[in-house]
Amino acid sequence: MQAPFADPLSRLDVPDKALPLVGRATEMQVIRLLLNTVALNLPVGARALMISGEMGVGKTRLLAELYTEARGSGFRVIEGCSYESSMKFPYFPFFEALRPILRSSSVNQLRYYMGLSPDVPAAGIKQGVAQHEDIAIAPIGMPLVAALARLFPELPRMLDVTIMPEILSPDQEKFRFLDAVATLLERMAEEQPLLLGIDNLQWADSASLELTMYLTVRLHKSCVALVGSMRPQNMQQEHSETGDDETMTKASNAVIRTLGELMRQSLLLLLPVGPLDTQAASQYLHELLPGTLPQHIARTLLERAEGNPFFLEELVRTLTLNHQLVLRDGEWRATKAIETELPGTIMLAVKQRLQKLSSLCRELLRVAALFGRTFPLAALLKVQEDKEERAILSLIEEAKRAAIIANVPLADDDNWYDADDREEGRGAVFIRPVTTAQLTSPTYMFCQGIVQEVLSAELELSTHLASAFHGAIGAALEATYGSHVAAAHAAELARHYMLGGNKADALRWNLLAGKDAAHMQAHREAIGHFRLALRLLEDGETSQLAPSSAGLHFTIGELWFKLGELEQATQAFHRSLELLRQTSSVSGDVQEEALQLAQVNRLLGDVYRMQGRYDQALAHLQAARTALVVDTQEERNTHIAQAVADVPWFPGRSFASDRGALTLKRVSTIERILLLQAQATLDILLYRKKEAETALWQSHQLATEIGDRGSQAFALHLVGWLRGWGVHIHEAIRLQEQAHQLYIAIGDPFRAVLGDQGLGIIYQALGETERAHLYTAHGFERARRYGVRYSLGWLHWNFGVIALTRADWSGSTSHLQEAMREAEATENARLKPIALQALAELSFRQGRWHEAETYFQESIRVAANTEWYPSAMALYGHFLAVTGRRATAKVQLDRAAACLEPPGYGGDFYIPFLAEGYLHLEESEQAAVYIERIRSLRGFMYYGNSVDRILGVMATLAGDWEMAERAFEDGVALCRRATNQPEEA
Repeated sequence: MQAPFADPLSRLDVPDKALPLVGRATEMQVIRLLLNTVALNLPVGARALMISGEMGVGKTRLLAELYTEARGSGFRVIEGCSYESSMKFPYFPFFEALRPILRSSSVNQLRYYMGLSPDVPAAGIKQGVAQHEDIAIAPIGMPLVAALARLFPELPRMLDVTIMPEILSPDQEKFRFLDAVATLLERMAEEQPLLLGIDNLQWADSASLELTMYLTVRLHKSCVALVGSMRPQNMQQEHSETGDDETMTKASNAVIRTLGELMRQSLLLLLPVGPLDTQAASQYLHELLPGTLPQHIARTLLERAEGNPFFLEELVRTLTLNHQLVLRDGEWRATKAIETELPGTIMLAVKQRLQKLSSLCRELLRVAALFGRTFPLAALLKVQEDKEERAILSLIEEAKRAAIIANVPLADDDNWYDADDREEGRGAVFIRPVTTAQLTSPTYMFCQGIVQEVLSAELELSTHLASAFHGAIGAALEATYGSHVAAAHAAELARHYMLGGNKADALRWNLLAGKDAAHMQAHREAIGHFRLALRLLEDGETSQLAPSSAGLHFTIGELWFKLGELEQATQAFHRSLELLRQTSSVSGDVQEEALQLAQVNRLLGDVYRMQGRYDQALAHLQAARTALVVDTQEERNTHIAQAVADVPWFPGRSFASDRGALTLKRVSTIERILLLQAQATLDILLYRKKEAETALWQSHQLATEIGDRGSQAFALHLVGWLRGWGVHIHEAIRLQEQAHQLYIAIGDPFRAVLGDQGLGIIYQALGETERAHLYTAHGFERARRYGVRYSLGWLHWNFGVIALTRADWSGSTSHLQEAMREAEATENARLKPIALQALAELSFRQGRWHEAETYFQESIRVAANTEWYPSAMALYGHFLAVTGRRATAKVQLDRAAACLEPPGYGGDFYIPFLAEGYLHLEESEQAAVYIERIRSLRGFMYYGNSVDRILGVMATLAGDWEMAERAFEDGVALCRRATNQPEEA
């Protein structure tokens, strides 16, 4: 299946050539189907493939064959790989795959990829993303450079540009990075179809897995094929060596759920690779042993290998190297009985092969294997400084001759900068950098990952010895990298120091690694590092870099909160609060302590609000407000000193793209904005509209002062939502459109989609169905493009209501049923009742009254804890009144009337139904109350029911024929504009 001593993906120059691929015809059909879908840009078909199989079954060989097939079909192939030692490095496989591409591209090419130049870098370019221009929110230009600079810090220097800091929320910054990678791949694919492959995804960090899942959704209409391989171990990563299993177990479970969902949506193909069947295994054995092979020898080897091609290779290798199987006159002969000599497992087979090396070489390789898949020679020499360098180099050559290790190929530095293409007058010409080979000693890689696993496992059986070596490796790597480079390897150093028991160094590097991971929005990796740091602090270790234990608990809680793990977040926040209260009497920094108290209480308030525990949420938000009052007073007292005082460590917004120093004053302002937003959100849930608006406008003013466009948009969006779709509908549209434009400018498709949905339903209420449909269609395409699953159901509801208005019964039914399916799938408690309302109104209009009643009753049941409860009862009461069930109707209408009217979109629209319901019951006094209310809603339409028609009926009953005629004429004009023929009739 592969060259006997080489890993096809390690790109090592070995003399052996890969053997023919056998027994994989079905798998190659699936691969060709994937490549054909991407190359021809077919409208249907998955563009992502996951190859899954046990160790040694041939995943890597199949991936190599896929690369060959893709190159032959005109694809540009980008290769990445995960290693067991790299699983704490955020986005490592993407770094490995993309960095050589960026470094080998000319400046002109890079500028085009980044969107800094409109020039086409090559002839015949495909305009593959033109169809998305109207809905795309891609970080083109400097935002794209800034986002990618997180992973490739040399990129601005390569392009000779300066990144200007911008205030973004962590979520916005995370999206910008994820979509920057997608945009880069998409723009590269405009030249030719692109294949990105990553081997050994079972060892990828959780951030890389999340990016892989995002790309699968985001690029499902692009000329990019995504392929990965993994062992079917439930994506469970081995983190027992650092003792942080809980975090990665949750990540693994989340990935499994996502993979299943992607397959259900036909966005991902799963290709299970099993053992070779008997015929294929026999064919492969004859490829390994060309010549005449006695049947009894073949049968023995095939039975022992059980169809595992790598195991079969190792068995053949063992017998031939030990001269137990020799070729004489074109026939293979056994020199002695081989049945008892064959190893029973792959691991034992590898161990037998290693026995051919000298004992000193095996001993050296065991130490080298502790580094991981690769190891720098200079660092290995430092670890083995008690041995003569010449002897070590001799052992390295022995391992190379046996094809156990090989030199890591150096990246091609040609065209790293293309000085000739630079514009004149823009500064000095770049000097071509010195190559890595000129500065450092070689780096070696184990040719096969399984060999490295076996060697490291052998040494780790001796815990004390392995620990000593890990500590030495950490020190050697730190010295080899040097002070400027070591920081980029913080996770690697933290791992070795932790396993080596060097607690002080482990604390220092875990803190740096955690901070880097948090900057990269790799939340689970950050939690893992911070929890290890916390454990070391609790054991008595100290560091100048370390925050307090309370600060670390808070940071861990905030990271859990961002992951949606509310229980873990609550535990961490309460522990932080407890520690802050214990240390408040001895702390010397009143302002920082007050700010930390405000942060913890504010986020606890957010958690309790999301859990529906409003009393506790209010209590913590009040505590946060009190703490900020103290902070404000202290800030006034120390204004001059604090104006220039940096914050060396602060969670939350300090992880934003502006990596310059934050001052306590600036952090305090950001915290006030977040607290005001949290308070406003809770006020909305408690129907305190006025208080919510006040808090939102205050947050908007603060956000404007510091240039925080995301918070400005948040305030505008929510204030617009509070204006509702009643008498203040035009003001709501103005504010919502301002917020929508800001979210698009920032590059936040998740909240831009919310704006699309809101504006779509608002314009429908005005009878402007074309504009309503346009906003909804744009939102739907954005949601699908960027994987905004939560909003898809709401957008289907929009489409369903628009179709209901237009009397498109089948279209309305289809979209509303899809909205219900999305509500069930995403457990969206707010969407379900409103979708049932629409289905009920649809059935009512079609004359299916029994079905309508069922929908109305179910809508009331599921709306009990949402803002839709009053409207659910009002619409049901209206239905009962119109269909002649007066007593039951009055009960429902009275219950709806007794409820407080919800703020925002939960109010206004059901008032006309109350008015008409009471009219049918001849309850003139109650009807008059709501008639007065809906006089200001002339020209509005809800669920296809015109307010003007209801006013016309009321005027007719009152004998005001002039008003009735005017109302009916206005209603007819509205219905014609909205193409609402049933209501017009």
